[in-house]
Amino acid sequence: MSYQVRWEPPNGFYVRFTGWVTPESASRIAHELTSDPRYDDLRYAIIDLSAAPGHTFRRDDRGAVGEAMVELIGAGFSNQQAMEVAIATDPRMLNFLATYSKVTPRPFHVFATLAEAREWLSQTTLSLRHLSARYDEQS
Repeated sequence: MSYQVRWEPPNGFYVRFTGWVTPESASRIAHELTSDPRYDDLRYAIIDLSAAPGHTFRRDDRGAVGEAMVELIGAGFSNQQAMEVAIATDPRMLNFLATYSKVTPRPFHVFATLAEAREWLSQTTLSLRHLSARYDEQS
């Protein structure tokens, strides 16, 4: 598998890609996230793309993004409070994320490092403040 998933107590989801981000892997992640009973209490999802070599999405293949987006949009009706952040610095990945940010149903932000993302989340959501230091030590 080209990614690792970790649910972070009390209400977080973290996925780290180490391989190519494909339409199939995005769809699997969306399904893993939204079909888990913990999804209804989710407050944040971190998608760490810093170790991914790139993605295989094509602008002219809207169906590839569509499958994952349909699941996320539908599930978003049951949980409208979750925030989503991505970690990336590669220009092609940033371009992909800019396109993704236009269609995602939830608040979405991109950061260069995991530490920056966790700091922003901790300041944005009071219940996440204790996570910043705890999970950065484990990452």
